Parts: sequence; C-alpha cells; structure tokens
Amino acid sequence: MKVANNLFIVTGGAGGIGKAVSSILTSKGALVALFDVLDSSKGSEVAKSIGDKAVYVQVDITESNSVKKGIETAQQHFAKELESSGGKLSGCVHCAGIAIKQEWTNNMVDSIPNFEKMLKVNTVGTFVINAHVADAINAQYPKADGERFFTTDEERGIIVNFASVAGHDLYARCLSYGPTKAAVLGMTRSFADFLGPSGIRVCSVSPSIVISGLTAGFSGYFQDDLTAHAAFPRSPVPAEKIVDTVLHLIENQWLNGEDIRVDGGWRLVTNRAKDKADPRELAPGLE
Repeated sequence: MKVANNLFIVTGGAGGIGKAVSSILTSKGALVALFDVLDSSKGSEVAKSIGDKAVYVQVDITESNSVKKGIETAQQHFAKELESSGGKLSGCVHCAGIAIKQEWTNNMVDSIPNFEKMLKVNTVGTFVINAHVADAINAQYPKADGERFFTTDEERGIIVNFASVAGHDLYARCLSYGPTKAAVLGMTRSFADFLGPSGIRVCSVSPSIVISGLTAGFSGYFQDDLTAHAAFPRSPVPAEKIVDTVLHLIENQWLNGEDIRVDGGWRLVTNRAKDKADPRELAPGLE
C-alpha cells in the first residue's frame, strides 16, 4: 500500500505507540487523523507536535456514530490535500485498547465488571472501527452498473489491528484481557476474508511488554519475567520496533490475514514451584 499522500486513521493516536505510528506515517508523506478519547485541546497538542499533516479528532471507538462522524471529519479536514494529490482514505492502524489490572482473589466473578469493560473497548471497539473504516474506503469506489458486490484486483486499503501476545494460547495472569485480544486475532482473519474482494487487507501485530508509561510502574517485575522466560532479546520492546512492524504490514501487499508477534520469544508463564513464592503475591495484578 502506498503511504504518501493517502489518509490513514490511527486510533489511540494520542498514546505512545499511536503517536509513534502517526509520526512515521507523516514522515513518509501520509495524512493522519489521530482518534482518541482525550479532550480536543490536549489531543490537538499531540497532533501539533507531529506536524501539519496530522489532525486530532475526539472519537469513542465503541460508539458507531462517533466513529462514523470522526471519519467524515478527517476526510473533510484533508479534502483539499487529497483532491490535489489524488490521495484517498487508505487505511487504519488500530492501537486503541485498555488493560485493567486488579488484585488477585479466589472469586472469578470479581473479574466480570472489568471483563465487560475490556470486551467493549478491545473487542467490540475493534469490530466497530474496522467496519466503519472499511466501508468508508469502499465508498470511494462506486460499483459498476449491475454489480452487487465489490470484486477488484486493485489494492484499496490496509487495516492493522493491535492484538497481543496475551491473545496467543491465552497466557498466564490474563483471565480477562487475554480473551479480548484472542478475539482480535480471530476478527483479523475473518475480516481479511470478508474484505478481500474489496481489495482491503487486514493484519495484526502482537507485542509483548512495550516500554511505555503504562508499564513503568511494573518495569522491575516484567524485566524479571522477561529474563526468565524470553528467548532473545530479553527486554521490553521499544515502541520504534512496533512501528517498524506496522509499516512493514502496510507496505507489503502480500501480507493479509496475518499476525506478527513482536515479543523476543517471550512466553508468559506461571511458576508454581513449591519452593517459590506464590505467583499471585508477586504479579502486579490480574488482567
């Protein structure tokens, strides 16, 4: 997929990874709309720091009307640039998501409220944003007379979802979060199949522990876990390595319905050896 002069939507765009993705896309000549739930003034500051090829749009990815309006706003904002360059809305990098930690208990029902919250954002939100972006891309290409379904050999768009290593094999300490990301992996494959005739690819990336403000308070714990269970490199993933992977998925037309793990071979396990401390006392929280 060509990046320059085309419009890309980056959800969670005001966050660390979202901002990094937006920055590299604009450096390649793309127009970028940052979708996030921050108030407009704070979000606009982030967009301004990226440059004049970025705009912030306050969007709740779990609300269909909010996403639809956000896409329309982004297209209207860059209408002149797109018209003069022949560019189009060409994709989305869906970084937005939440991970809620709570104290370990013996009762699974204690996790139900947080599961419902993560399910709505991580899973329902992924379906909503993918659906609206795909439909908006297709709306730019009128069907031929008498044609009921899109059938094209032209590449029209690319959607990159963010899953997680926690969605693979449903690792330890992820009672609620892991299943919501496993669903993202499944949706990525099913969306790739559904949107293939429209020339829209759908892939995902599954990071392990990423260096960010979100994990800063647990850095010591996670480093110990990476040292014990990762292959190489045994350290958190720098944001730029996630961005490199995202760009590869966007630019390589033959990657479709695929997930790339960026995890250094890390496997999230629980050591229940009797001579070790109870892992429930050591873990920073249950997701």
